[in-house]
Amino acid sequence: MGQKKDTCHTTHSPLRLRTQTNSGGSLGYLSGDIISNTKNRMPSKINNPISAEDTQRIKKNWIFLKTELEQEAIRDNFIEQLIWDEPDLQEIDAEKTSQKRNEVFLKLLLRSGPRAYKIFIAALKNHNSDHIVEKLESTEITENNQAVLDHLTSLTDNQKTHVLTEANLLKFNKVVGSDIEIFGKALQLKQADIDSTRMENSHSVATQIHKIILKWRNRNGKMATLGTFTKSLMDAEAAGASVDWDVFDQGVKEVTS
Repeated sequence: MGQKKDTCHTTHSPLRLRTQTNSGGSLGYLSGDIISNTKNRMPSKINNPISAEDTQRIKKNWIFLKTELEQEAIRDNFIEQLIWDEPDLQEIDAEKTSQKRNEVFLKLLLRSGPRAYKIFIAALKNHNSDHIVEKLESTEITENNQAVLDHLTSLTDNQKTHVLTEANLLKFNKVVGSDIEIFGKALQLKQADIDSTRMENSHSVATQIHKIILKWRNRNGKMATLGTFTKSLMDAEAAGASVDWDVFDQGVKEVTS
């Protein structure tokens, strides 16, 4: 593929629905149930994972997609289909390099619901990115992510019911990468809480994660157990967050020994 320039794209086409079709794969086939579902519907907050199978397709091709994807050429389709809104594109454009912008695009896609993946594939075909479609469709899918399930089932009953103290939380402030948005929503925090935490601690991701967990603990009190925290981490990973389970396992040992 040609060399892409690392320039931010701050202007976008106006909201519209496509009525034309192109040969060789277009969004025309979406004009049935998908487009009909968008009528009289405002964009909702993005917090709905795509299917487990499609999540595997994205994650197993993460480096390839970060390099090959031309998100600026297909992302307006998500506006047209009322999956995303303008602030979502601004979040992408805030990054300085094409690979970083592609990464934000993919993270948004992972938590935009099953319909978003169909739109993604159709847009790739319409943009003549068939090599990406073929790569995704040929990806081997495993039946279950048993490793994720084991993180909860491997805990003893005493560990599951252990109420996390403020000191305990320090053991988990590096368990999630920079995916504070996904993590905060998995902890069922309000958007205002997530935004304020990001702004107040902009120079330290570890501090952001610690403050997010602390807000969750203070809100839940005695219900802020290791078991419920583990389930939230699993939900965050399913929605596209990067979770370091080795750090988690070490934290469990230290807070429950």
